[in-house]
Amino acid sequence: MKYELHDSQINDIIIDGNKIVLSFSEGFWELDANGKESSQKQNSKIIFNIDNEFSVPIEDFISIRISKRKNVFKPLSLRDFKKLIKKSPFDVDMEYNCVFSSSKFLQLYSNKIRALVEIFIENIKSVEYIHD
Repeated sequence: MKYELHDSQINDIIIDGNKIVLSFSEGFWELDANGKESSQKQNSKIIFNIDNEFSVPIEDFISIRISKRKNVFKPLSLRDFKKLIKKSPFDVDMEYNCVFSSSKFLQLYSNKIRALVEIFIENIKSVEYIHD
């Protein structure tokens, strides 16, 4: 099964061992055989299993930047992003997958906070989509 994150809302991010887990208050979309959105899944999570062969801190595999003004981005720590996400979930505007570099790029937006956030996850070994 294939899934799409556009128009879903991320409401939490968790680091668990060598895993980065994204939780969605409004779940991601399941795609039909033609690649069209067929249903929005509930109680959704995506688990990124990270290839961490050198046992470095898992936070080294995720980069987060924030912009509150057009085209001016600043680094954002995972801890600070978690604080923002508690105030308001972030809508997924765009997602990009790069098979060659085993990475994923997400562009998120919060109307309440009026901020654009970019998340880049690298060294992805596998991805699990969990939903009801």
